[in-house]
Amino acid sequence: MKKISILILLVAVLLVFSCQPSKKTLFVSNWSDYLDPDLKARFEKENNCVIRLSTYESNENMLTKILSSKQSYDVVFPSGDHVTIMQLKNLLEPLDKDKLNNYANLDPAILLKAQSFDPENKHAVPYFWGLTGLMYNKKYVPEDLIASKSWKILEDKFWNSKSKITMLDDAREVVGAALISAGYDPNDVSQPALSAAASILESWDANITQFDSDSYKNEVPDGTTWIAQAYNGDALQVLAENEGVSFFLPGEGASLWIDSVVILKSSKNKDLAYKFIDFLLDAENAKINAEYTSYPTPNLRAYELLDEEVKSNPLIYPDSAYLDKCYMLKFLGEDVKRIDAIFEQIKTN
Repeated sequence: MKKISILILLVAVLLVFSCQPSKKTLFVSNWSDYLDPDLKARFEKENNCVIRLSTYESNENMLTKILSSKQSYDVVFPSGDHVTIMQLKNLLEPLDKDKLNNYANLDPAILLKAQSFDPENKHAVPYFWGLTGLMYNKKYVPEDLIASKSWKILEDKFWNSKSKITMLDDAREVVGAALISAGYDPNDVSQPALSAAASILESWDANITQFDSDSYKNEVPDGTTWIAQAYNGDALQVLAENEGVSFFLPGEGASLWIDSVVILKSSKNKDLAYKFIDFLLDAENAKINAEYTSYPTPNLRAYELLDEEVKSNPLIYPDSAYLDKCYMLKFLGEDVKRIDAIFEQIKTN
């Protein structure tokens, strides 16, 4: 009799749970440390859903994952040239801006820049923009070496036999830095430009321990790495917790990029994807996210809500004189293979 009662209870419990509406799942692929966890949790609660978040360390890794994965992602955060690549591969859903009530919060100037990789802003919503520089451990790197604030620091004799440099796992950023150091535009694929970049990279590579877009955030503070090529927002997140670490934007200029939010054509939850993007575009939410990531926001209404201390920080929002020396990384079509070849040669040395 007791066994029958337990069986009835179990059946009743199963019936109760089977009657509960199942939560929708939004599959998101993003860079690491690029979304405030509290915002993620609040969106899940407000929309009775679950966000399955996976991360990547390079655009190339992201694209490979999307093309090879059996899982259909809904929302992805590619950088500019990869928005173009993904569109050419017919991976992106055209935006229905009527479903984005907060789209008007975006800065028209940023939207105009984004048209260089997304004509008419048809497929991508600007998420953050930023610059790439050098982060270093002040205990090990002398200030007189850093004083020049130049990419050329990486070829100084100080580094001989030390093997304490890391660079990003990103061909465009690494080869681009060498091109800028040599006085070229990082989009220049002419033979003289690439030959100069290859020569510079060969001298840098003698002391590069790895190409990685994430580990430097721990390795520079603990002294495993002394200087690392770094995205400005990531670097500022590290600086906030480590007084012994500093960061600078090289005087010659830097690459300037815009990361965007896109919806994949293969998404099975497009309505939820639109709600998520619109949630991120809300001015207060975008402000919170910008404070968490330390990246410059393309959301004009959110920018207006930021503290003056943040808006006046030249490592987040450089002045126009410095921005004039920076370069948007453009889509290069088949020519990008020439840059990739140099990068792969350096990585395998």
